[in-house]
Amino acid sequence: MHIQPLRHSPSVSPQKNVSNAEFAQVNNAVQTSTPASTDTVTLSRDAKQLEANAQKPAEMPALRDNIETLVELKHAKMKYQVIADMTNIATGTSQGISAPTAYYLSHNEDARAMTVNHLAQQQQVNTMQIYAETSKNINEWA
Repeated sequence: MHIQPLRHSPSVSPQKNVSNAEFAQVNNAVQTSTPASTDTVTLSRDAKQLEANAQKPAEMPALRDNIETLVELKHAKMKYQVIADMTNIATGTSQGISAPTAYYLSHNEDARAMTVNHLAQQQQVNTMQIYAETSKNINEWA
């Protein structure tokens, strides 16, 4: 924008009071001389902040849904791990149990008793198989 210089009327000297028209002209010149980019930046920043604040309530249900999905996924993963460990125990291929399985067994008395009995039976079978193999070698040697 082009700013016009302030013109003094010949009848008004700088020492005298300024008329309302001249005051309005000076006020208008001051208002138009301020850079518009500052106002635009400020308004743009404020608009972005308002837009971000307006989107936050909409994002909260989406975030809550994501958290619920994650919790369900973790629950399903732990449940699968317990089932896999129990299957490995039942088939005799167990290399140990995971933390979720230990927690499950510590809070489920029937499952714990069944698991202990099954492990005891497997140990007895393994002991008898080792005895049979050892006895077979002794019988063949004799």
